[in-house]
Amino acid sequence: MLKRKWLLLSFFILSLVLAVAYAVTLFVLPGHITLLAGEDYTISIRSPLFLQAFTDSSLLKLTYMEQEAVHAFERPYKVMCTGEGQAEMEVRILGFIPVKTIEVRAIPQQKVLACGFPIGVKLMTNGVMIINVSGVVLDDGNRVSPAEKAGLLAGDIIVRAGGKSIESIKDLISVIEESGGNEIPLTYIRRNVRYDTSVRPVRSAEDTQYRIGIWVRDSSAGIGTLTFIDPESRVYGALGHGISDIDTGALLQVGSGQLLRSNIKSIKKGVKGTPGELEGDFLAKNRVIGDIELNSNFGIYGRLSNDFIFPNGRPISIGSHSSVHAGKASILACIRDDIVEEFDIEIERIARWDLGSTKNMVIRITDKRLLNATGGIVQGMSGSPIIQDGRLVGAVTHVFINDPERGYGIFIESMLQQAKTVAAKSHPLPEASGF
Repeated sequence: MLKRKWLLLSFFILSLVLAVAYAVTLFVLPGHITLLAGEDYTISIRSPLFLQAFTDSSLLKLTYMEQEAVHAFERPYKVMCTGEGQAEMEVRILGFIPVKTIEVRAIPQQKVLACGFPIGVKLMTNGVMIINVSGVVLDDGNRVSPAEKAGLLAGDIIVRAGGKSIESIKDLISVIEESGGNEIPLTYIRRNVRYDTSVRPVRSAEDTQYRIGIWVRDSSAGIGTLTFIDPESRVYGALGHGISDIDTGALLQVGSGQLLRSNIKSIKKGVKGTPGELEGDFLAKNRVIGDIELNSNFGIYGRLSNDFIFPNGRPISIGSHSSVHAGKASILACIRDDIVEEFDIEIERIARWDLGSTKNMVIRITDKRLLNATGGIVQGMSGSPIIQDGRLVGAVTHVFINDPERGYGIFIESMLQQAKTVAAKSHPLPEASGF
């Protein structure tokens, strides 16, 4: 009886160990891998479950490297894609029980110009964005809100009113004033979906003007960092995160925009709890170097003007997110005038499973020169290229408010994918000005 209990206990413990090993293996192994076509990537499967990797794809080559195994439960494989495309790699127990499928994507090898110099951004929205819905005081002292009654909310973008396209605040004011208090048909966008409504302006007792009770914005301006330029298409990528309305947090829809050269004139040093800031003078000289065609969650993109000469861009190969590893790296950034310098950083953590995020890496500034000058990552450094092992692997996106020495970075392949959509469009090159 005792022997039977001991066997049952042993079986239970073994089953538990195998179950834990199975769960850990599924968690540790990536769900997807991105490779550069024609280059090797090593994946090591470590598990007591005797896991093996297989593929039926002609695009994918798997080579088991037994001589590189450190212990009995490790099976390292060399993975290579012979061309651009997608394939699948299956992990199986004992060679026939499937436990996980890994998607493998091969992207073309590419060289771009890594930049790091400051830029000014002037963005006009497609329509006008509502930043607040308020009331209008009538002659009798009552307060009403025509916009609220019409179903409008902060973050909505008005694109048509009174049968006219709305491209600026001035356009909307003109339609409201000309209404004479009659109902106005409106078309607005909310979370990328178009809606129609109507609103009846009322006369304000404060200034006798017709109003509908909204505060709106039609433009944004600021400073950031240019990440890369594709010298063939002249398409650029910058910031690494989108430009959102400061009040609503909604991503601004591009109507038109300009990219301008900038110099760094001063630095507001970052401290715990208060982010620092780079201060430039792009509005003073208004030196237009390109347009803005796309404002996405992964940054801003457009084309540089035909007569703009790339200044000090560093020709560099890209690195896929699968090649990024914890350890030493560097960023290109400008903290004085328009001089780009390279500063040491450490990549501390990597989140490979969420390519839809702008927070793929946690980085720490380790360079004493940059820490002494800025306190770490500051506003305006968004878009600073991240370089590791001689390749462009990402860009700085955010700072930790309570630890300005640390922040987030985005994988460069997410930015390159956005740039590709811009390059695919037929669009005349913008004209430069102010030189």
